[in-house]
Amino acid sequence: MLYALHGFTESDEVWQDVFRDSGIDAKCLLLPGHGSKPCPADSDIPGTVEEIAGELPDDGVDLLGYSMGGRLALRLALDHPKKVKRLILISSSPGLQSEEAMNERSSRDDALAEILEEDGIGAFVAWWEANPVLKTVRELDPNEEATLRSRRLNHDPADLAHACRCLGQGRMEPLWERLGELQCPVLLVTGSHDKPYKDMLQKAAGSIPQSRFRIIPVAGHAVHREQPDALLEILNEFLSE
Repeated sequence: MLYALHGFTESDEVWQDVFRDSGIDAKCLLLPGHGSKPCPADSDIPGTVEEIAGELPDDGVDLLGYSMGGRLALRLALDHPKKVKRLILISSSPGLQSEEAMNERSSRDDALAEILEEDGIGAFVAWWEANPVLKTVRELDPNEEATLRSRRLNHDPADLAHACRCLGQGRMEPLWERLGELQCPVLLVTGSHDKPYKDMLQKAAGSIPQSRFRIIPVAGHAVHREQPDALLEILNEFLSE
């Protein structure tokens, strides 16, 4: 069974869409602050990882995480190695590598949370969708874009603000020094145009004993939306071995 974790502003529905009719048996989890799942103001990454680990069977699963979900999946695989048989990280990273970068990112996430709290979900989604990091290389179908926007607007702004503050990359303990502890096979995937994450995951692959690094052409950060067929081909190959 494959368990999948979504990214920030997404929901479990995004992976349900990707895996529908794929032949991959997947369970898509909803992360705190998204959809109908609340995120208390005192949440943190270790506590969230423990909560997710509690949902996984003791005999282990294949675990996939995208972006924010990938950071949580990596921490879970390190803290609960018996829970993860194979790990898939998509457009994610082991964390920022300097205190300065972490503080800068935390300040940015705090500012985004304030937009959610003061201006509401509509203003935040408009800003978020204009973020150049999230710009797609392949133009999405208008209906697909409308569905994505509708799902983003369905989040509770207060809970999403808490998730932004508590689960953001700036609050994540860097995991670079622990990558050598991973004993399960690990697949690292990025889009060809997502240079920051492509560079980080390629570097991370060099520290992971059983790693495979794959680049999906003509794709940015959201490879699962831009090139779902190419991603599924890579996943099926990895999971069939």
